[in-house]
Amino acid sequence: MIRRPNTLAAGLAVLVAVVSLAGCLPQPTPPVPDPFPDRIRLDDAGEAWARSTLANLTLEQKVGQLFSIPAPGVFAASDAPQHRRVLELVRDLQVGGVIFFQGSPLAQASFVNDLQQASAIPLLVSQDMETGAGMRLSGATRLPSAMAIAASRNPDLAYLAGRVTAAEARAVGVRQVLAPVADVNANAGNPVIDTRSFSDQPDLAATMVDAFVRGLQQGGTLATAKHFPGHGATSRDSHFSMPVLTIDAARLDSVDLVPFRAAISAGVASVMTAHVAYPNLDGGQRRPATLSAPLVRGLLRDSLQFDGLIVSDALNMAGVRQGTPGSIAVDALQAGVDMLMMSTDIRAARRAILRAVDSGDLAESMLDDKVLRILQAKAAAGLHRSRFTPLDDVRRDVANAEQRALNARIARAGITLLGDSTAAPVSDEPGRSVYVLALSDRAISDRHEPFLDLLRERLPETSISSTLVSPAGIGDAQAEALREARAADEVIILAYGSAPAWRLRPQTSARFRTLMRRVEQVSSATHAVIFGTPYLANDVPPGATTYLAYGDGPAEQHAAADAITGRARVSGKAPVTISESIPLGAGADRRARYPRDAIAEEVGMDGMALEGIASLLERAIDDRAFPGAAVAVGRAGAVTHMAGYGTHTYDSQTRITPESSFDLASLTKVIATTTAVMQLYEQGRIELDAPASLYLHDFGRNGKESITIRQLLTHTAGLTPFKPFYQMGLRSRGRVLQAIYNEPLAYEPGTESKYSDFGPIVLAEIVSRVSGLGFATYASRHIFEPLGMWHTGFRAVGRGAQPDAVPTEDDRYFRYRVLQGEVHDENAWIMGGTAGHAGLFSSVSDLTRFASMMASGGEVEGRPFLRPETIRLFTTAIDSTRTHTRALGWDTKSPEGYSSAGQSFGPRSFGHTGFTGTSIWFDPDVGLFVILLTNRVYPTRDNRGHIPVRPALADLVRNTLNAAEAVSVTD
Repeated sequence: MIRRPNTLAAGLAVLVAVVSLAGCLPQPTPPVPDPFPDRIRLDDAGEAWARSTLANLTLEQKVGQLFSIPAPGVFAASDAPQHRRVLELVRDLQVGGVIFFQGSPLAQASFVNDLQQASAIPLLVSQDMETGAGMRLSGATRLPSAMAIAASRNPDLAYLAGRVTAAEARAVGVRQVLAPVADVNANAGNPVIDTRSFSDQPDLAATMVDAFVRGLQQGGTLATAKHFPGHGATSRDSHFSMPVLTIDAARLDSVDLVPFRAAISAGVASVMTAHVAYPNLDGGQRRPATLSAPLVRGLLRDSLQFDGLIVSDALNMAGVRQGTPGSIAVDALQAGVDMLMMSTDIRAARRAILRAVDSGDLAESMLDDKVLRILQAKAAAGLHRSRFTPLDDVRRDVANAEQRALNARIARAGITLLGDSTAAPVSDEPGRSVYVLALSDRAISDRHEPFLDLLRERLPETSISSTLVSPAGIGDAQAEALREARAADEVIILAYGSAPAWRLRPQTSARFRTLMRRVEQVSSATHAVIFGTPYLANDVPPGATTYLAYGDGPAEQHAAADAITGRARVSGKAPVTISESIPLGAGADRRARYPRDAIAEEVGMDGMALEGIASLLERAIDDRAFPGAAVAVGRAGAVTHMAGYGTHTYDSQTRITPESSFDLASLTKVIATTTAVMQLYEQGRIELDAPASLYLHDFGRNGKESITIRQLLTHTAGLTPFKPFYQMGLRSRGRVLQAIYNEPLAYEPGTESKYSDFGPIVLAEIVSRVSGLGFATYASRHIFEPLGMWHTGFRAVGRGAQPDAVPTEDDRYFRYRVLQGEVHDENAWIMGGTAGHAGLFSSVSDLTRFASMMASGGEVEGRPFLRPETIRLFTTAIDSTRTHTRALGWDTKSPEGYSSAGQSFGPRSFGHTGFTGTSIWFDPDVGLFVILLTNRVYPTRDNRGHIPVRPALADLVRNTLNAAEAVSVTD
């Protein structure tokens, strides 16, 4: 029903200006701001307008207001026949509304303005937007299905889905959204409702309906609960025939009416009737509810006390075509319907209504009540103040970044994993193979291609083959499917379709089941994704790891691709009972293994502001600060920006990409060495305050026997900062280590902090001694492989140029060549390329996985890779007076003066830099990280142009968080 605020002084109404129908038609003018942009309500001015307008209408004009006619939303010339026909009906019959179908946003908004200009009274523009405006309009936001939203178990998402839908609806001129579906999907084989329903559980459906209605109406559009009194138990589609339900009043009251009551309590503005017969509730009559006075007037209007607008379902549907267009229209009005949608012959229906009034079969006072409700609905939607749609609103409000982000969030929340939460996602280990078997209920040649593209993006080094099978091609495809499944490391079955599409062809369904079972039997690992009705899970072999997406829209496909590859948490719960083994609420909760690519707005960042990264780095490249760079930005389990800029060298044509391998230099100290120490510390195999010589006896020479692990980590061990061993004739790993062991103290340990490479070198040796593994092997086995950092590791020297690596320096004094794929640091080079202070190669793509682990408190896939308290311990500055900024292995932000973390990162920020132009910084207070990899030492290390770039990048990234979002967030 329409919300009415408290009535003001009775005399105020007479002061309201009344539109005169005798004057000229309104002309488009700059729109007056709608006074009620955030909720549907009827104020005194709107009530006065509605009553005054009604008082000035002739009988013919009143009858015209009862009709809503179809209109095309596609672009056409102003003199196109389809446009002329609608304009003529609007002018000649003065219809009350139009209902749009397929089209495009700008074309529809423009035509809405044409129609509003042609109409003497503002038109109520309606559109079916059950899954958002994208359900009808290309380029608009297509939301997940109602069932997908309910799978999230989060009514806030249903509310936000309503808000997104309302925003885009208003932008294209729509003020009445023909949603939500309030039907309880009590029949798993329902041929028309299925995933359009929120649930087969009345209370869950009611909760979601309530939230969606509130979202729509607080967003400024009239919501329409449908299909009253319920279409969820039908086994026929009312588009093609009239379903008959022989349920009793008790069943209707306890199941079907529950969501409608919730909608009415939420203030729903309109209700749509169903073309479904209920003979047990209608005196034995087998007529659609649309034409039933006991159901419409008696039940909806009187018993449920709904005083809002009642609209019919489309009158061109077979379920209601039991008579002439005229008799159907009259019967619907007599039953209690206010607005007639899509009569098959509006002129004939109009004549029949006028005859019925003239004969006394329809009282004009009854028409007055109906027309008044229509006019009140228009006023509640603000149409009496502003009927035109600014075309700029389309560009601003349709599919903008915030709406795309919310759409992704809703889709992700609904993905449901059937089975065990320990079920592994598809591996992205390089060199593996995946076979995709796509089963489609319709012969659409490229139906699976969008998902394949998403899969290839997420598995770039996996060989992916596929077969698409439609009902007609099952026999021919079996041999190929079995051959491919045997050869692949993993198999993914995609099932596209609705429950009736499979169930109405039992032979086809059985053959699909047989094919899936045989494929699963020969496969090493089988996954299945159901893009459509969840009831198809009954056909999937029980040995498959199955994901429910509840639809095949773009958002669902993205979410499913993230889920199956471990890039997003999966937590949806089945909103319907699928079978005894898959009951209502089934669904495991599996945390993400890797960060996902995300729209910045998903995690409270400004995507347009992040685009400034490109100009910042391109300007730095033009200034020859470095030839190339790669950047990654992430927050809350998501990577919001990851890109490469520039080329390998100033003369190279090889572009930098997120997968380009950089020499990390001193980032080795934190990514490998410190992380290894953290792990061994957690295992109790290394104690921070134990002498390093306890683990590495040779280190305790020349007064170093009491230096602790903690002091090595914090650069307070009294060690010499650096020695150029390569200039001292040392040419082996053993000789470098012995030189460090023999080195005397440079200052008293613990009295000050001096950055030294020797501490991390020693720590790497301790890791090897304690673990029994070479340092490179330990790091690969216990850090890089578990995190999926497949292209991170140490590289042996002396192998010549490695084209996959980004060059560093043109070395003119030691190695006499351009260094590419061998460590730049001379001491690490002497040690063979593996050392605790330098030598690691990686990409921003790999480092986002490490950074996401750190930013999430050490969690990977719901399990602790590192404990949160360990991360806090190692990343907190040890000197509270901040005379230096060192933590355990990590550095922290300088409290004043220059910091490579910039000025905007918070006081608890931690990170590290590398000599080759690399850096990584975290702001734990907002869950943010930024990674910058450059080769600033090319062609010479004497270049310092990167120094101002680091803080500028950090500030740019941190400032993309608006004040409201600058809080810690989780996925």
